[in-house]
Amino acid sequence: MICFAFQIGYGPNVGIVPISCSQIFERIKAQENEKRTYQVMISILEIYNEKVQDLLIDPVERPNGGLKIR
Repeated sequence: MICFAFQIGYGPNVGIVPISCSQIFERIKAQENEKRTYQVMISILEIYNEKVQDLLIDPVERPNGGLKIR
C-alpha cells in the first residue's frame, strides 16, 4: 500500500484533505477481509488565475501554463 501524508493545516485546523484521507483509510482498515481489496486514488487540483495545477506534482516539475483543459 502506498500512502501519502499531506500536512495541510495544523492543530484543530487540520483541513478537509487530511481528515478525509484519515477517514477513508480508517474505514478500509475496519473492513479488513482477505477476499476484499481496495484501491484508493486521489487528485488534488487548484484553479487559480484561470490556471489548473496538480498539487501532487512537485512545483518545480509542474507545467508553466498549468494543466491542459480538454
